[in-house]
Amino acid sequence: MPQRETNRSTSPKGTARRWGLGVMVFAVLVRGLVLLASSTAFTSDPDAYRAIAITIASENVFGLLGEAGTPRSTAFRPPLYPWLLSFCTSGNALAFLRVAFLHVALAAVMSSATFLGARRLLAELSPGRLPDRLAALAAGLAVLDPILIRQSTELMTETLAATLAAIVIVLWTSLPGCSMKMRSAANSLAIGVTLALAYLCRPTFLVWAVLMVFAILVIHWSRKRFVAGASFAMLMALPVALAVTAWTIRNDRAIGHPVWATTHGGYTLLLANNDLFYDYLDSGSWGEPWQADAFFLAHAHRYNGDPREAAFWRQDWTGVEATAQSIDEYGDDRLCYDAAKATIKRRPTEFVWSCVVRVARLWSPFPHQVRGRSQVAMVAVGGFYLAVSIAVMVAIVRWNRRLLMRKWWAIGMLVFTLSGVHAVYWSNLRMRAPAIPGLMILAVASCLPKSATTAESGSVRA
Repeated sequence: MPQRETNRSTSPKGTARRWGLGVMVFAVLVRGLVLLASSTAFTSDPDAYRAIAITIASENVFGLLGEAGTPRSTAFRPPLYPWLLSFCTSGNALAFLRVAFLHVALAAVMSSATFLGARRLLAELSPGRLPDRLAALAAGLAVLDPILIRQSTELMTETLAATLAAIVIVLWTSLPGCSMKMRSAANSLAIGVTLALAYLCRPTFLVWAVLMVFAILVIHWSRKRFVAGASFAMLMALPVALAVTAWTIRNDRAIGHPVWATTHGGYTLLLANNDLFYDYLDSGSWGEPWQADAFFLAHAHRYNGDPREAAFWRQDWTGVEATAQSIDEYGDDRLCYDAAKATIKRRPTEFVWSCVVRVARLWSPFPHQVRGRSQVAMVAVGGFYLAVSIAVMVAIVRWNRRLLMRKWWAIGMLVFTLSGVHAVYWSNLRMRAPAIPGLMILAVASCLPKSATTAESGSVRA
């Protein structure tokens, strides 16, 4: 009889497999139906990923086709997503079913990784059979997340980024408490490889990678464990360092400059830090959507004047013919960086306030009401995220110090990374997509009952 009670309190592997398989099937069905129901899926190419993918497939060049049809190497976007898309081409176009299969497969992997990560993390808080059900709930919420559903129909990186983040989280949960050196080494290397891929998907992940390498050193800070910890940190850092080095060398050879991220960062920094946006914040209407038409018009005329000067942004460029770009993409990126830094230096108080606004917008439950956006959809999305936000806050209050356990660090470091980067660069709800699997795990932790064992253990585990 005692043996039977023990089996009831601990989830059998077979049960866990059934739950895991169930969330994968759920992900395939939901994302597949969304794509079939969307009449505009993969039709637009706002970030030029399709154009780069077709150039890779047809010309074997990571670049864009010029007016004469000749390929031009670029570092405008990170390489991983367009490289994956290049396998989904048919002739000189993307094949809908291939791209749909890629996105649905990524969603299935994300749901499975979220389930496994949630199962381990929730079991740390309150051991028992219940974490399997809540872990499945976390995975299901990640599949149903409005941002990820919307972006799954777009040729953009959110689906891939969220999947890679979920994989890193689940790998991290089996690392800190692992006493087997060979397994810890293998996990460290696996985390490093996944972080390297994540960096090649979004350069923002490089900050997360650095934090995680330092975290490994902190975990193994004692003299007896530091050598092992340093070895694990090196195994984690090595793939990331190789990815950064390879991408930088490639860019130096292809475009003549050692770009380690992309040649688009200057634009996103300028979009977040320009006189027109700062004026909008000074007007006190920062809760309303910013109408950026004047910025886009001024940016198109950046070669008609000097965007580093305040007078450039005060000028009305309506009806003025834009001067053609006279420098390469690297020079254009530097110009945008210089213009943004000049604005920050000229208006430091507004810069600080803009950082606060950008972080608030990054984590806001409610999207802005913009042209073409349904009021009903906005309320539904806002209600979903409001419920998740309340659940996250309840979990933080309920578990407080228990969430400082080392297995939870990956989620915390990712939230910190996104907040720090997008406090300075442009931000909106879409930018938090990589953190969604981790946030859903944290949200369902609010429903987890405290056991007697849990109540007695409030310290951070080794």
